[in-house]
Amino acid sequence: MLYLKSLLAILVLLILVDCSSPKPVHIEEGFLQINGSEVYYKTMGEGDPLVIVHGGPVLDHSYLLPHLEALAQNYKLVFYDQRAAGQSSIEIDPETMTLDGFIEDIEQLRQQLRLGKINLLGHSWGGMLAMNYAIKYDQNMDHLILSNASAPSVADAQQEGLLVTQKMTSRDQDRLNNLTSSGLLRTEDPSEAIKEMMMISYRAHMYDTSNLDRLKLSIPKDFMLRSQTYSTLNPDLASYDLYDQLKQVSTPTLVVFGESEPAVARHANRMAGVFQNGELFVVKEAGHFPFVEQNKVYLDKLISFLSK
Repeated sequence: MLYLKSLLAILVLLILVDCSSPKPVHIEEGFLQINGSEVYYKTMGEGDPLVIVHGGPVLDHSYLLPHLEALAQNYKLVFYDQRAAGQSSIEIDPETMTLDGFIEDIEQLRQQLRLGKINLLGHSWGGMLAMNYAIKYDQNMDHLILSNASAPSVADAQQEGLLVTQKMTSRDQDRLNNLTSSGLLRTEDPSEAIKEMMMISYRAHMYDTSNLDRLKLSIPKDFMLRSQTYSTLNPDLASYDLYDQLKQVSTPTLVVFGESEPAVARHANRMAGVFQNGELFVVKEAGHFPFVEQNKVYLDKLISFLSK
């Protein structure tokens, strides 16, 4: 009898462990012809779609994926590499390399993958794209998440950039200057030098710089060539102020910042308040990458917001 009881206890334990294990996640990846160019995409999981717009420009989706993939247990995550970035084609019609071109890419992605109404998450530069998408396609969204998004006006963005630069140590600034003048950026493969420069600059964006090693960046050999294609965006980004247009967005919107970001003191409250259904969430002990520094807190808040 004692043996049977022990065996039963073990079986119950195995069942409980199996039930608590993450369920298998369906993954699909490929390329779509969008606005005359090949765009790479990757979907993970099943459920309501959550389209994720990465930062940069010129970065790809990979730095976000390991920190957000747990959401695939409840949602269909849709990652993609923006035009001329990551695995997407560098062959782009220059006339479409505009802010509106990037917005249309998101809409074409939604249509071609037959996603219906989407939840949209934009991080950093991706937040700028997500805001502009919301202005144009408010009716196509269920929820909007602006995670550490670029500021809605060029004045706020410039001030924020200045404050971040002031946080950089003289040692880091010297190293950046040395890398810039070293000639490494003009070699056949400057990816390691570019990655080091980015990691140095991102140190000023972290609440705890020891967390920087958990941020994984993928830099292609042709990064400099790809970045040149983005120069046509300059007129769109030279002077903008989205505050008045964002007042028309009725989609429930979550604005997320880390507590050490200058935006918290400068424009975060105004930014969240301008939306008809806006909410501000400041992540304690985090900077520009709260999904790296406070992953559980960040994901719990996203799940709570998306379930409303």
